[in-house]
Amino acid sequence: MRVLLVDPPNHYLRSLMSSIQVHPLGIGYLAAALAPNHDVSQLVCDIRPRQRDDEDSWLAIGQAIQEAAPDVVGISTVTATFPSALAVARLVKRRLGDHVPVVMGGVHPTFRPDDALSEPAVDFVVKGEGEATMGELLERLEAGAPVDGVAGLLWRAPDGAIQRGLPRAPLMDLDALSFPRRTGIVWEEYLQPSFYQSIITVRGCPYKCIYCSVPNTSDARTRYRSATNVVDEVQQLVETYRIPYLFFHDSVFTLNRKRTVALCQELRRRDVFVPFALQTRADRVDPELLEMLREAGCHQIFYGIESGDVETLRRMKKKMPLETIRAAVDQTKALGIRCTGFFMVGFPWETEAHIERTAYFATQLGLDAISLFSATPLPGTELWDMTDEGLIPDAIDFRTPQVNLTSLEPARYAALFQSVKDRVDGYNRDQALGQGVMEHWPRG
Repeated sequence: MRVLLVDPPNHYLRSLMSSIQVHPLGIGYLAAALAPNHDVSQLVCDIRPRQRDDEDSWLAIGQAIQEAAPDVVGISTVTATFPSALAVARLVKRRLGDHVPVVMGGVHPTFRPDDALSEPAVDFVVKGEGEATMGELLERLEAGAPVDGVAGLLWRAPDGAIQRGLPRAPLMDLDALSFPRRTGIVWEEYLQPSFYQSIITVRGCPYKCIYCSVPNTSDARTRYRSATNVVDEVQQLVETYRIPYLFFHDSVFTLNRKRTVALCQELRRRDVFVPFALQTRADRVDPELLEMLREAGCHQIFYGIESGDVETLRRMKKKMPLETIRAAVDQTKALGIRCTGFFMVGFPWETEAHIERTAYFATQLGLDAISLFSATPLPGTELWDMTDEGLIPDAIDFRTPQVNLTSLEPARYAALFQSVKDRVDGYNRDQALGQGVMEHWPRG
């Protein structure tokens, strides 16, 4: 069967002459799993820059879908791209006809499958990990067999009722997966080297942060790829795609210290060197581990710090002493590793004092850069359960307060967030200009 896997547009709909050049590894892994038995292509809409204001973005996407002439279309979506994912599903039916099945998967349909199946253009929803489920579904569709035995699948019966298959257990042996398929990319002429520079080495996370959906999925059970398997992929990326840079997309790369040490040792043993960046927590590093990471090629660490207020850290279930955060930043910078911190404000319990403490803490750590976000509840998270449903904006942008979860008046919260953002932006400008740590705090 000809299968088209689609990563819906987001940036492409809003920006001119620019694009997002990161391979969505979800559809990459799915393509790799399906490729032995099917003709698979990937349409990553955001790799194509829009040329002018009057260009019809949807026309170009529709033409790409029609030219691919798939027998089945799979769409992977998060909450931020869900509206455009529905638009893609409707476009498939208009361009190709109702006989072409549309399958939707990803984080949003996993937690809110009824949202997807309430759209007539969506025929099936894959819940959770999709490699095995999608493979079995295609086998049934190709054979004209019933789909009711496929675990992890939801579908709409002829009478409109939503049918649910049995849950599918998570894949435990990640080394059994083929590396993400990085070929068969529609609009390949627009690809930049950065497209190939992403990698994932772990699925799941044991932490229970209230803004994250992982604790409520099968991914709560943490599973690791072996160091050998990871370095095999890194070597492939270096030799085949000549990547100048690598980014580990794991939310907590150093979660398992022993595995991290083994990975660093394997990179050095095989003389596979490429500068890389990673994400982790401040309480999951130490001077010895940081030194090993640096020697293996790490030049930047993104720390999910989130708050500079002790109460907020406790209530978001990221309890961590502020001294631990300071120590991690100091140790990282002492080794010459670039250090960026992620912060969030605007949680339901937060007052102006909570938010100001985070702003002050962030700008006094000596970070090389600060990323500031406004707390936004997403389906599948505890934060969503704490707030009223229906708070999802049409187009999610965590960099601006699209919703107000606090007890502050909306205008007051918006002004407070802007004030903090201005200080953070000023700090980042000074760091970029090499002026060192500046005190961005109201005077008077």
